[in-house]
Amino acid sequence: MKKTVIFTISALLLCGGLFCLYLTAQTAGNSSQEDRLRKLEECSEQELLELKVAAHRRVVEQTTAHYDMASQKVRPSQLFEAQADLAAAEIELYRHTGEQDKLRTAWKARIDALTERFKAVTVAYEAETTTLSVVSEAEIQLIDALLEQKREK
Repeated sequence: MKKTVIFTISALLLCGGLFCLYLTAQTAGNSSQEDRLRKLEECSEQELLELKVAAHRRVVEQTTAHYDMASQKVRPSQLFEAQADLAAAEIELYRHTGEQDKLRTAWKARIDALTERFKAVTVAYEAETTTLSVVSEAEIQLIDALLEQKREK
């Protein structure tokens, strides 16, 4: 009985200590988030665009890593959508900076990624693993990108 009481008290103290550590970490995390938000508000437009591109790059890297591991969490269409989103962020940055060569490269990357996404969702539709609305959405995104690219030229 005495051992059971000691064990129970020890377990409660351990859980309490872990809970205190958790609360401390949450408080520290909230203040660092606030600092980060303040720093973002002070950034110039170009710095914000560069941060946006970097964030999209991280998403692509993570998605690619999951896809390469043959994870069931990531479908091919998600990988191509992440790549298209990165290219869209790059297009926005290069429009701002006026770098025409990089802008053309980003446009090509966006169109290629959206084309591959459209192909992937079409295959998924034929395999009856997605809906026609997803295929239509992918087609619309590709058409919109093609139209925007033509208007820009």
